[in-house]
Amino acid sequence: MKIFLIILILIFAPDAKPDELLISSKINAVLPEGMSVQNVKESQIENLYIVDIGDLQPIYASKNGEFFFYGELYAVNGNMLQNTTKDEINLKRKNILDEALSEDDFITFKSNNEKHRVIIFTDVDCGYCRKFHNEINDFNDLGITVNYVAFPRSGLASDSYNKIVTAWCSTDAKDTLTKMKQGIDVQLSMCQDHPVEKHFLLGQKIGITGTPAIIKSNGELLPGYLPPEELITRLN
Repeated sequence: MKIFLIILILIFAPDAKPDELLISSKINAVLPEGMSVQNVKESQIENLYIVDIGDLQPIYASKNGEFFFYGELYAVNGNMLQNTTKDEINLKRKNILDEALSEDDFITFKSNNEKHRVIIFTDVDCGYCRKFHNEINDFNDLGITVNYVAFPRSGLASDSYNKIVTAWCSTDAKDTLTKMKQGIDVQLSMCQDHPVEKHFLLGQKIGITGTPAIIKSNGELLPGYLPPEELITRLN
């Protein structure tokens, strides 16, 4: 069985190094069904490797694949600690979003003096989503472009889902979304090619549990509402 695994790895990852192939084989042999090694790369520590097993958080394995641990790895930078595991998670989240989303997915409120772009998973009925949107001009004035994607917190069989689908199906999506976040009744309209279900499943995949959920350009997740001045500070 292990020989078969190594042959498969050689076929699908011909550029992988021997250590990486060995680690993949050893780890795949003990992973639960439905999980497998996606990538192996060297860490900042000699003979310790970062192993992507399809989850947001990686595991760390020894060079021979005989030992691994699941947890956080920190680097000491002078008198500061850097959470390198969080950096890996942010990179994974960024890569997932970059691959899954295009400009057509967003309802965008663009800043005229753009300094930062954020992706925000939003719901039309949540109070803090409405509070955030009521200040959208303040965010834009500070140089923050907001790219909304949909995350109906109540799920795909809910009134919130139908409402947010209506926004993405509208010929004037920005106006419709704004009216809904102001509590104004809008006639529901369901089209066939909306991305809301894709957005919702994507949010679950990258660890979204509530709204608003702010994603920085480096993939870092900032859960919950932040006022304009605090958000620009975090982005800077």
